[in-house]
Amino acid sequence: MRAPERWDPARHMPLLERPGSGAVVAGFDVPLGVPHAWARMAGVASFGEVLARLADASWPRFAEPAEVPDEIGPRRPFYPRAPGGSRQAHLVEGLGLDSPQQLLRACDRPVPGVITAAAPVFWLVGPQQVGKAAISAWREVVVPAVAHDHVRMWPFDGALPDLLGPGSVVLAECYPRAAYAWPLGFPGAGWSKRRQADRRARGREALAWTRASGLPIHLDPAMRAAIDDGFGAAPSGEDPFDATLGALQMIAVIDGLVPAGPPPGLPPAQAAVEGWILGRPAGD
Repeated sequence: MRAPERWDPARHMPLLERPGSGAVVAGFDVPLGVPHAWARMAGVASFGEVLARLADASWPRFAEPAEVPDEIGPRRPFYPRAPGGSRQAHLVEGLGLDSPQQLLRACDRPVPGVITAAAPVFWLVGPQQVGKAAISAWREVVVPAVAHDHVRMWPFDGALPDLLGPGSVVLAECYPRAAYAWPLGFPGAGWSKRRQADRRARGREALAWTRASGLPIHLDPAMRAAIDDGFGAAPSGEDPFDATLGALQMIAVIDGLVPAGPPPGLPPAQAAVEGWILGRPAGD
């Protein structure tokens, strides 16, 4: 396991486009899926259809954030372009939904004691917003990647074991925060991933869990040094910290120690558009 690197399209896209004889599982900490309630209003039955609309520009303003409430609609769902006077109620009304809860996917909802609720994918303001990253990732990575026959998306294209094989690439949504309490067992409060000392302490706990779990993980010297150091003194060390924990959880899922999901009770029509977060506990 090597130390995290910043995404570099020139270096990393070829790993998806030409994986060689091995199998690649690429986890992205952005939504890969859309809320089922919106999909019904927009007339799409799968997340693949959403990506196709983005690729062929049949919905030319789909990824162009609405500036004012009157511009919001099923085919222009991202809002607002800039903060100031915007409310989620505008988004609910503009998309023809009944409540703010319908802006969330099932995997965006909280799991008490484990993770809090995520921000809606179409909402573009606030410290937790993920919509801008989703637009960028869908356009620049996911759409060009899935144009290749060997690239599949989990869980839309099947169960994870069925998608892995020589020369395959699987794109999946991950959320490192989901690993903090389960399965890593981090304290629920009293620490911050923006503090080096706390990252160092949690890194030691993650390594202890890895050893106890028996996962076949070998750290190269740079990775071990980064964990021991707490990923540097700057608050931005939270990014490689999260990337490392996300990778550990992905390995645990692939090795069968953590269930991949989605939960059996999620209706197939809903799963086809919403997807799931790899390794996320289902909750109640």
